[in-house]
Amino acid sequence: MTPEFLRRYYILRIISNPKVYGIEKNGFVPLTDLQNALHQLRVNNIDDPLYDKLSQNGQKTIKRDLEKIKSYYQTIILHKRNYGYFVEETEVTESLKVVYEKTEIYLLHHHAHKWKSYVSTSRNSLSAQVDLVPLIHAIEQQFMVELDYQGWYDDNGFQNVSGFFQPLHLKEINKSWYLIAHNQQYGTYTFCLDDRIKSFKINKQHIKHPILFNAFDYFENAIGILKTGMKPEWIHIKVSNHHFKYILNNPLHHSQHIVAPPLRLDTDELDYSNPDIWGELKIFIEPNYEFLMEILRYNLWVRIESPLHVKNYVKEHLVRILNYYE
Repeated sequence: MTPEFLRRYYILRIISNPKVYGIEKNGFVPLTDLQNALHQLRVNNIDDPLYDKLSQNGQKTIKRDLEKIKSYYQTIILHKRNYGYFVEETEVTESLKVVYEKTEIYLLHHHAHKWKSYVSTSRNSLSAQVDLVPLIHAIEQQFMVELDYQGWYDDNGFQNVSGFFQPLHLKEINKSWYLIAHNQQYGTYTFCLDDRIKSFKINKQHIKHPILFNAFDYFENAIGILKTGMKPEWIHIKVSNHHFKYILNNPLHHSQHIVAPPLRLDTDELDYSNPDIWGELKIFIEPNYEFLMEILRYNLWVRIESPLHVKNYVKEHLVRILNYYE
């Protein structure tokens, strides 16, 4: 992240949600209020070079930044004379949500020591052999990586995978980071960046015939990192009312649709035998082991309705778990 990126990020955040920054002007942000908010952010981080460029907030600089924001984030910020700046869209797009989330995660890590009294973060799951920054650079510049990977049983039956790969994408799931990479021998392969990585090296040689990779297309029907080749299908899931709201705000999958909301969304008692507290959602995914683990984490608050073979798949594992306690 560069200081210029951070300035543009905060310009967008301030104009998109001015009340958070103490600006109460009916949704408008006058230039002087924007400059003052940026200045205060700089003062609050006066010893941090990452915030250096927040002081460079003249009208011409702001205008150039707004063009960059329009180009990068597909977000149009307008200006009404005598009122100030405002965002044309009423809802935040999914792509912009990703930018917000990843930038906030980066800033949390960047300020980890300074904010340790106020913020608790989960452990870093990377092994000592891998550094994300040069790896991201290798993906961007299409450099080869050389690695030696000793899989666990759940990966590949303890298979050793080694060689030169084209790095394609990084993904974080459940406190673990994964590298999706490709070569002719293994095709597109997923490596967990933990102690299974025995050696790792970035080769500065450019890949002669790089393949194209689209993360959304690749993971379109996955709930996490697994790609099993199973046929994706619509899974119908009943959700109790108090957890229905949670899953609406934290979707199980991007394909999630509401089939029917609970007839009684708010109840003082959780009577699971009452059909009125149950709503129904559906998601279109591969019903693989990762999906099973996601469903089990919701305990008695969710249940699979259909298809029957997926319902039986979950039931089989629950029966096995129950037998542990007999």
